[in-house]
Amino acid sequence: MSTGISESVITLPDILAEWPWKRNLNPLSHLQTEAESTAWTRSFVVFTPRLQQALELGDHHLLSSLAYPLENKDVFRVGCDLMNLFFFLDECTDIASSQEVKQMSTIVLDALCNPDKARPESECFIGEATRQFWELSSRCASKGARRRFIEGLYKFTTAVVDQAHDRDKNYIKNVDEYFLVRRNTIGAMPAFAVLEFSLNLPDEVFEDPVIQKLTNICVDLIILSNDIYSYNVEQARGDANHNLVTILMHHKNLSLAETMKWIGDYASKIVSEFLDDLNHVPSFGEGVECDLERYLYGIANWVRANDCWSFECRRYFETNGLQIQQTRKVDLLPRRK
Repeated sequence: MSTGISESVITLPDILAEWPWKRNLNPLSHLQTEAESTAWTRSFVVFTPRLQQALELGDHHLLSSLAYPLENKDVFRVGCDLMNLFFFLDECTDIASSQEVKQMSTIVLDALCNPDKARPESECFIGEATRQFWELSSRCASKGARRRFIEGLYKFTTAVVDQAHDRDKNYIKNVDEYFLVRRNTIGAMPAFAVLEFSLNLPDEVFEDPVIQKLTNICVDLIILSNDIYSYNVEQARGDANHNLVTILMHHKNLSLAETMKWIGDYASKIVSEFLDDLNHVPSFGEGVECDLERYLYGIANWVRANDCWSFECRRYFETNGLQIQQTRKVDLLPRRK
């Protein structure tokens, strides 16, 4: 194994150096919508100091504003609530056994499919949170978007159970196994479905191989950026097995520096493929073109949004994010005892 540069310093590849979509922010940010979403979030649980800190470090409304810059008040509220719902799911499942995660997954899916059904009082709060989220959010979604959102969240919860099984066994997937699961645990597909809530895109658009490839590349770029930025804090707390950085070092016998180069090279390859494939999007008829153009902007912007949010929130880099975004250098944190 090559030692590369000092392994006490991580050099983060700029995987979006050639990505032409720039940072954008919803003008509704920091207005009443976010306050309403925050109040809704706090109605479910008593926030412990740890949970409160995690919520503040994540700044999920910033992510919503970056990810949904063109959406109206109703859909922007959906985006805010969804990011908070994902926060709940992450906090509940990251420390749970696979059996507990499976039970939560069943609860979430039942609440999603039956938003008019009262939840049992003894049930985990995540059931009522999901029910209320979907009861409100589904009102402003097209029929196809509702179906694709449910499909996406089903795949997400199923994959999170798979991740928990690996955590129970301390199993590290190989690269191919990892991407199959990670493309769902990242949560991008339900987040992308929100982009079409106010659009009218026929199923044939999402069945088209070019659209599917463009979508998959955006998902993979979000995975790559999330994994390289989250790796440091995850390895410090001993919870980095569900991360491409760990997987590449483990299965390909790479150093940390070599791993970051591998990810940077792979990102450069798929960015180039995306930009090329974007020129080969087929026509689906005059009535579809505007909505499709907006949807493709939306998934491309999500990639940029996730990257910007990673540096602007304090989840991964505390207060040093903007500096690290420029230098691409971050000190490797010591493992916590």
